[in-house]
Amino acid sequence: MGAKRCAAPGCGRFVSWSARWCARHAGLPGDAIGEPDALDERAAEFERRLALGEYRQLFGEVLREIIEQAAEKPGLADEIGVLRVVLVRLMVEERDPKQLAASVSRVARVAIEAARAQRAISGEQADGLTNAITQILVNLDG
Repeated sequence: MGAKRCAAPGCGRFVSWSARWCARHAGLPGDAIGEPDALDERAAEFERRLALGEYRQLFGEVLREIIEQAAEKPGLADEIGVLRVVLVRLMVEERDPKQLAASVSRVARVAIEAARAQRAISGEQADGLTNAITQILVNLDG
């Protein structure tokens, strides 16, 4: 049994077993879901903002504030946590063993890279190198 997909015509995004729509289509009024006009309007608005040539203008005011707030906190703890949640959801929701193996492998790889980056950001890697060099010097002296 494969993964469940969004019910919007032509979408194909994955959704949880309890959901009918993906995040993109869940916020649209019931009669607007799947209508090309609603999606075309959103695409046109994005293109208009893109034409302004400013990255920050691509987002609305509220989303821009949330991004700035999230950026204030150093580190990747939230991102690593989200990746762990994604792993659990995959293991609970994905029914196709082949797709499960591929998806878990991909998410685990990203989680490992994020953990490495987090260690580098927090200085643990530098501390580890310092300790290793100190130990080598002590052994050479002894």
